[in-house]
Order: sequence, then structure tokens, then C-alpha cells
Amino acid sequence: MKKMKKLPMEQKRRFVNLLKEVEIIKYGNFILKDGSESSVYIDLRILPNFPAIFKEIIKITAQYFIQTRLVETFDGIITPPLAGIPLGVALAQELNKAFYLAREKPKNHGQRKLIEGEIASKRILVIDDVITSGSSKIGIFKAIKEHNGQLVGLFVFINRMTSPKRLDEILKEYGIQFFSLLSLNDLLLQE
Repeated sequence: MKKMKKLPMEQKRRFVNLLKEVEIIKYGNFILKDGSESSVYIDLRILPNFPAIFKEIIKITAQYFIQTRLVETFDGIITPPLAGIPLGVALAQELNKAFYLAREKPKNHGQRKLIEGEIASKRILVIDDVITSGSSKIGIFKAIKEHNGQLVGLFVFINRMTSPKRLDEILKEYGIQFFSLLSLNDLLLQE
């Protein structure tokens, strides 16, 4: 698996400061999706509530995709429902890429699809806001394969994993790469 270039420190600091400015990083006692406890909670779901900051974060991310040439490796973006959708849509638009909507389960009317849009033979990048263990991404990986899409990788804005062993197993099983902009430690950066 090839190692991706990291986000430059200046952009990393700017990104973290923007998140802190709108209190997306919360401190206290929290139970995470995987059941673990944490003193830090990252709530990127509220980012679209701050349009100027949201746009700047998407621009920083798009620049990263262009500088690292990650943008050349995929045709479209899919996000697991729900938190990653606004991030995925905005990034797809900024990069002039297709965005495909995924559902948690197929609707029981209409075409009963799990993924809206035709992804067969298309190179698909999964994008999500935060990753803790990676297990919650398996459903979307399976859906892409079932719809004959070519799963090329997983990109997250913030990697908060403390033990990446499970994610490594998942990535190996699906033969994909993993990319992230920030780690949990990066969120502790000072201005």
C-alpha cells in the first residue's frame, strides 16, 4: 500500500483552527459508535451550519486531493449515510466528480436500490467524516461490490483510531487504500 503525502502543517493548523472556531471538537465523556469511551468527540455533522468555514474546509481538502493526485484515482464518490453526505457532495462538486447516494437499506418501493446512480465499472472512493474502528464501513464496501463498482479506497477527514489492526484487515480484505487528512493527535495542535 503506497503512503500518501500528508497535509502540509500550515494547512493542517488552519483546518484544525477552523474546526475549533465552530466547536466541532468537543471535550467531555462520550460513547463512540463502536462502543468505546472517549474524552474527545468530533461532530462534523454540524459543519454545513457554518457555510464560509465549510467551504474553506472543502477547498483545503480539494487542494490535498489535487496535490497528491488522489483526484486521478476515482470517477465518483460515495459516503455512508448520514454524516459524510454533505462533505461528499461538496467535495464531489469541488472536484467535478460524480456523487452517488447510498442507503442503509434498499427502499421498499420504486427501484429498490441501495445505491442511487449507475456505478458499474466506475472507480469509487468512499468518503466519510470520521473513522474509529472501520467496521461501520463494511456495508458500503459490500454495496459497491454488489453494484459492480470498482472500490478504490477509503478517505476520512479525521482518523481517530487508536488501534488500526482491524482497519488493516478490512482494507486488505477489500484490496483498497486508506487516506485521511487529520489524526486525533492533530486536533491538539495549537494556533
